[in-house]
Amino acid sequence: MTEPVPPPLSSPRTWYWPFGLGAGLVALAVLCFYRSYFNVVDNPTLIGLFMLIGGVAEGILAVFGRAWTEFVKDLAPALLYVIVGMVVIADPLAGSFWLTLVLAAAFITGAVYRATAWLRDRPLRGWTMLAVAAAVTIVVWLALVWTWPRSGIWVLGTVAGVGLAVTGWSWIQRGWSARTAHEEL
Repeated sequence: MTEPVPPPLSSPRTWYWPFGLGAGLVALAVLCFYRSYFNVVDNPTLIGLFMLIGGVAEGILAVFGRAWTEFVKDLAPALLYVIVGMVVIADPLAGSFWLTLVLAAAFITGAVYRATAWLRDRPLRGWTMLAVAAAVTIVVWLALVWTWPRSGIWVLGTVAGVGLAVTGWSWIQRGWSARTAHEEL
């Protein structure tokens, strides 16, 4: 007579781990938005801490809660959140200002790419959305550059909040779809 084997940690009943991680990341995103716009005392330090917490939680799930084939894909954003969170915690003001400049550089790079793609793809359908995306990116870039260094205070919280919210929502969807499909994650 054989004894029943207990289910592994990655059984279909563990859908709640990614779902819970997603809910936690969305909660951190809400706190980032709140701290950025309504309570600006010690903003960069707390937002850096929120990013660090989110990165550690995502890293734990990448190590213990997933198949090893997905390990690098899930660990990379976790490491990025941890590194940026530590940089911001180490020197909150300088970290937020420098990250704002890096973000501005990324925006202008994206705008140049979208503008050249717009010129290249004009014979194709959908080229107008590339032009709109390039124009919006340039406007956001100008807003960042014109308000720098003051923009470093609110940009960090906004970008961290959006990143945490989107990542959290994707984890919620992954957990929920695994629950409804009774699949392992």
